[in-house]
Amino acid sequence: MMVALMGAGLGAMPKAEASVTVNLGPEQSFTMGVGVRGQYMTADPSTPDDGSAAAASDLRIYMGGQIIKTVKATLNLERIRDGNWNVLDGILQIEPLKGLNLWLGRMLPGSDRSNLDGPYFLSTYAFPIVAQYPGMWSGRNDGATLWGKLAHDRFRYMVGIYKGHNWVDGGSGTGHNPLFAGRLEYNFLDPEPSPAYYTASTYYGKADILAIGLAGQYQVNGVGTAALKGDYKAWNIDGLFEKRIGKKARWGVYTLEAAYYQYHTDGVKDVAPGFGNRNPDYGNIGGINSGTAFLVSTAYLIPWRVGWGRIQPLLRYQQFRYAHDLYGPGNPRTRQLDAGANYVLDGHNLRFTLDYARYTPAGAAQSNAFLLGMQLQY
Repeated sequence: MMVALMGAGLGAMPKAEASVTVNLGPEQSFTMGVGVRGQYMTADPSTPDDGSAAAASDLRIYMGGQIIKTVKATLNLERIRDGNWNVLDGILQIEPLKGLNLWLGRMLPGSDRSNLDGPYFLSTYAFPIVAQYPGMWSGRNDGATLWGKLAHDRFRYMVGIYKGHNWVDGGSGTGHNPLFAGRLEYNFLDPEPSPAYYTASTYYGKADILAIGLAGQYQVNGVGTAALKGDYKAWNIDGLFEKRIGKKARWGVYTLEAAYYQYHTDGVKDVAPGFGNRNPDYGNIGGINSGTAFLVSTAYLIPWRVGWGRIQPLLRYQQFRYAHDLYGPGNPRTRQLDAGANYVLDGHNLRFTLDYARYTPAGAAQSNAFLLGMQLQY
């Protein structure tokens, strides 16, 4: 199955860049926004006949409120494929200082840039296949996060403790061991203009970015079954370079992103998604593979307008190399190449993407597809 092309994004900003805010008092307000993504794919390997598929792959409602200056709340909802709605984020935000904040509830733990981008703030349309940090829903987990911005917002940190992975009868997490996660990031040029500890993989020339991030996660008995379980350990390093060329980006904006990952499952195979008769859409059960992975992507935002927007050609290559002791000799690999372009009308709020993907799963035949995607946020 061409996982990346299905648009299974794992993260998002807490609200859209454009939204409606109602002031309720001197320090009180309520904000509401919406996000929707739709796509058409020429060939869908997840269907028996490899047929074309059109779908509204994502629909989200963003809500946030400020109770007093230092206490806020976020509630984001997402409509899933079976038609039901699920809580994407539910956070009580205690923010007394820029350098020290406490969030409680369901949120994104520390992980890689792609996960903290989410589907709406990637430079490409499809979520990368190599980013496999676990989550209860779309990369989220229930717990507590300490985070802050220091050194004139150039240094960002986050550390937290969360419910964890495989908490299901027969799964490795029946002992209810928590997941520990954290991330450190430093911006050598301009501070990233994204809120809190969230990220993006392109800012379309809003800033000059050179950011390096280091993230890690650990959970005792986080993978496998109750009878055969192992500790889950993962870490990655990622970087983003984005530069405006010429004064006021007269000659465009160049973007380069790269990430390297290591996932360890303590010598055991994790259970498959949906283990214990759970719907795999709801996540947090199974699906962690042992191995190493990387991605590299590049893009260039052409400065001249074509109609109402600008064109951003892009290219991304990613590879997951499975651990040979669990998945066979020769370190089997899954690879994907994406080549296409964004038509950017209003940054991440309104964008169209045309993408060609060549997907080569380990031990299976290569597949090819064209995708036309659209995203709208307000």
